[in-house]
Amino acid sequence: AARNEFQDRMDGIKQYMHQRNVSKDMETRVIQWFDYLWTCNHSLDEQQILDTLPDKLKADIAIYAHLATLRKVDIFKDCEAGLLQDLVLKLRPQLFSPGDYVCRKGDVGKEMYIVKHGRLHVVGDDETSVLATLGDGSFFGEISILNLGGVNRRTATVRSVGYSYLFSLAKRDLLEVLTEYPDAKQKLEERGRNILVKDGLLTREEA
Repeated sequence: AARNEFQDRMDGIKQYMHQRNVSKDMETRVIQWFDYLWTCNHSLDEQQILDTLPDKLKADIAIYAHLATLRKVDIFKDCEAGLLQDLVLKLRPQLFSPGDYVCRKGDVGKEMYIVKHGRLHVVGDDETSVLATLGDGSFFGEISILNLGGVNRRTATVRSVGYSYLFSLAKRDLLEVLTEYPDAKQKLEERGRNILVKDGLLTREEA
């Protein structure tokens, strides 16, 4: 049944592309994308499925599935369980195709990302040289969502190598949750400032 539903959705997409005279290259990319989703057993819309569940059950599943992922982020280590559980419910899954840019240097940072599965390159200004490779469990963008010292711009460009499955946490969601945890907010900001000083983006005086 699941395979038939998936195939029906794919056939509908194909028909839509034919009606809109989508290029062969674009059509191939879309079909490869759907094949990837099915092969990896990813939901077409995980959030939509979860939203059909009662709130308590939805929360329990999200915490069970993703709490360990969030704990890997340095600034969230040792945070109280209640805060982490509230943040887990704000995580949103995002899938990126080969060659997709997750973020570009200089962009305003509105969310942070955690890599669930996949491989991404941090590239230089020429967008060719590879400065670093990110894999499962990696994270980036966490400082830009804390509103520290006016540092809210992306400091690097990140591009997906293959298909990458990421979780994003929006700045507005983090700040909303932190209103309930003032002590944790202070601790997170302190950790963030220390990272900025270490990276040379803030001086000790500014921090």
